Amino acid sequence: MRLLHTIILLLTLVRSSAADCQENNQQNQGDLKGFDSLAALGESILSRLTFESDQGIWTVYPAGGYSQRTGLEFGLMPVYSWKNLKRETPVGTVNTLSSSLQFSTKGMVELRSELDWYHSPDWQLSVRLEALRIHDQYWDAWSLPQSNTANNYEAKRLGLKMQVLRHAGHRIYTGLHTQVWHHQFKPEDADASFGGHTGSSGDWLTGAGPVIVMDRRDHVLYPRRGSYMQASWTLFTHEKGNVYQNYLMDFRHFIDAGKPVVALQGLWEYASGNLPFYGLPLLGGKDRLRGIGHSKRVVDQAVWLLRGELRMPLWWRFGAVAFVETGQASARPSFDWNELIFSQGGGLRFRILPKEPLHIRVDVAWSSAGTQGLFISLKEAF
Repeated sequence: MRLLHTIILLLTLVRSSAADCQENNQQNQGDLKGFDSLAALGESILSRLTFESDQGIWTVYPAGGYSQRTGLEFGLMPVYSWKNLKRETPVGTVNTLSSSLQFSTKGMVELRSELDWYHSPDWQLSVRLEALRIHDQYWDAWSLPQSNTANNYEAKRLGLKMQVLRHAGHRIYTGLHTQVWHHQFKPEDADASFGGHTGSSGDWLTGAGPVIVMDRRDHVLYPRRGSYMQASWTLFTHEKGNVYQNYLMDFRHFIDAGKPVVALQGLWEYASGNLPFYGLPLLGGKDRLRGIGHSKRVVDQAVWLLRGELRMPLWWRFGAVAFVETGQASARPSFDWNELIFSQGGGLRFRILPKEPLHIRVDVAWSSAGTQGLFISLKEAF
């Protein structure tokens, strides 16, 4: 009799569990249908902002962003992407032309256009045109005692940055890059010592030099595997013949971990000579240590950083990242454990093109230097 009661009890529990599972499955299916409906609505809205043809894809988005330096940004951003129809291009490449007209709550006005053109398997061209007016701040070199004092000024910048690369074999590219800028500055603090900084009078800045790139990534916008390396030397002239040099090395590696991607980067930059204050290498900002919110807060003649980032898909066009970073700024290339700045944070990603992984990113981070960063911008940090 006890055995019969036990069997009846087990059957009752199984039936109850099955009913609960069925109910949960129905609820989950309902939730998935709700998410699918929301995704379909999102695609319908985005399709009205996307214009596709045989030649390429136009997308027009409201432009937006945020950083401690600029404040809240708003404007318009058209993006054009295309594949070369009559010639082969390297695997994982996509030609993009992005432009933006943006204003900010801190008085910034920026007109920018960026071109990445993979003309053929042998030639690559990247160009950036920019006109900028911004109410900015400048701190002295991080290694100097007065580095906590900020100088307020209005800056105007107009210029061009261009790089041309030629394939040398084995996915190694060599070429030249050049920059031409015109700077104007106006101090906003009556008692500031801003006028004593090299380059504060404003003038033309020109630079040029060789560059070598090894690019073995599977995609240029959102790599899942492979490596990237860039090394460059640039000779700059400014203010009636003053000269300085800039050295840069950048190494990145990407590991496919299934759905997630592990991204790693090491970067070193050094500038020597008679530098203008705006030529000092940056350690912080949206593309370096993101826990340093103002890109000019930590600057010096030598900077380096190491970082790792975990990139994960979430749902529909959304993804997420988590990252840890560390680096140092100093007067000369060096390593000092006590001078390291650590940064950690996370963010969200949204893919704006229907077929290519071009992302708008939102990153939030904190640093051991007591600073924070919040950035909204286009493309990955690295």
